[in-house]
Amino acid sequence: MIIKSLICCLLLTSYFPLPQQTSRPFYQEMSWSRDSSKILFSGFHDQQADIYVMNADGSQLKQLTNDPAADMWGSFSPGGKRIVFQSKRDGPQEDIYVMNADGSNVIRLTTHPGRDIGPSWSPDGQRIAFSSSRDGGLQIYLMGSDGSNQTRLTKVTDGKIKYYNPVWSPDGKRLVFYSETGDQKDQVQIIKADGTSQTILTGNVGNNIFPAWSADGKRVIFSSNRDGVDGAIYEVKLDGSQPKRIAGEVTGFVVRWAPNGKKIGYLAGRYPVSDIYVMNPDGSNVTKLTK
Repeated sequence: MIIKSLICCLLLTSYFPLPQQTSRPFYQEMSWSRDSSKILFSGFHDQQADIYVMNADGSQLKQLTNDPAADMWGSFSPGGKRIVFQSKRDGPQEDIYVMNADGSNVIRLTTHPGRDIGPSWSPDGQRIAFSSSRDGGLQIYLMGSDGSNQTRLTKVTDGKIKYYNPVWSPDGKRLVFYSETGDQKDQVQIIKADGTSQTILTGNVGNNIFPAWSADGKRVIFSSNRDGVDGAIYEVKLDGSQPKRIAGEVTGFVVRWAPNGKKIGYLAGRYPVSDIYVMNPDGSNVTKLTK
């Protein structure tokens, strides 16, 4: 299935090297700058993953990292001057780092022996959310933007459950993420930033991955196979009601709504070829940005 194939590429490149590529990168995930003018993403090429940035129209592509280790899952600070990301550059497990928006001045924030992955910068710039295996499975953690006060947010103790892809709501009051239990029935969940009110939004229907927020913060968008189509793009209200497919026949993964509400970006394809696209929120004007 395409949906599981892409998950394996996104999550397992940190563990095992994939066959060598000699042409273009395999694009793995994306996020927007807060002013919607830039797109941050990672590309896997020649057994190396690095972080790139480009303008929202695909112009002025620039590679920001160039380390033999895998650098992935970048997220802009609110002002766009800093980027948080995950990397294995200092050991066998991933840690969280920050750098300037031009790729300079890299600083390590986490040093725990467990995996620390998938960071997301809060809208007020004060906190970073991430997933960590330090307490078994993968749980959601928060820390200060300087790496201080690393605190576990989710409370599930079953080591079989893994939580991925925490993303802050526009108002900074909630986070959305998805849970994996190994049964190919991943579910989108939401939790308040104080750790309360953790709920499943997707009703245990289908396999639902890589959630994010609508620009107005009233809905969550995600990729799902619930209608039999891998990567169909859905939205749901914050109480889990009225799930509906959006964007017509478009399919994609790691779906991200631009903060200004004007475009939806998404990843489409499967290893070894993928591309980053943008479209209008109604699914019209689909444009491929990567070459």
